[in-house]
Amino acid sequence: MIIGVLTLPFLLNDFANIFVRDYRVWLAIDYSLVKALPLAVILYFLRVRRISYSDLGVQRLGFGRFISWTFTMTVLGIVLDQVGSRFFASLLPDTRLGGMPAITSPLVDQLDLYLGLALVAFVEEVIFRGLYFTLLSRYFPSRSVVFAISALAFGLIHWSLGLSAIVHTSIIGAVFMICIWKTGSVLPTIFAHFFVNYVAFSGVLTKL
Repeated sequence: MIIGVLTLPFLLNDFANIFVRDYRVWLAIDYSLVKALPLAVILYFLRVRRISYSDLGVQRLGFGRFISWTFTMTVLGIVLDQVGSRFFASLLPDTRLGGMPAITSPLVDQLDLYLGLALVAFVEEVIFRGLYFTLLSRYFPSRSVVFAISALAFGLIHWSLGLSAIVHTSIIGAVFMICIWKTGSVLPTIFAHFFVNYVAFSGVLTKL
């Protein structure tokens, strides 16, 4: 139930990619549906003790392990995102239905680039890595099943971007799950997720 409640807004949010053209409306929907709402639900479940911080994978790591896992997940994530997205886009039919409208305000664009991506990284990691791993592990003793379900769910929340996006984000999700499996913490993948998205949305690689 908890997983379903927290996953549904992400699936619904992609309709904005198809039907909304005004970036201000798109941002209002995005920040409400897949940032504020999931955070509010998580805080509620924490308050009533349906879940704990450890269930979300919010666990401290030693500095050395944190740095090494963050670096590893970041490098793998960027490679899989940049190379994988192009590879699967060339291999699979174009089924893209929509995408985020361009933000024409430089100030809003920069704010969303940092604040928006930070919120996305935190919310998606504690849900699709931390909580999925914890709750699914209670019902499925096979780690392969846990990885597969969580990876597919993560891929499907990008459904409006097409089949290639679903496939390559599913792979990234599976790779990121290795971190919580081995460390019990999503802190490295939160930072890695942010850096992967920053590279993708800032166009920093094209400027090098």
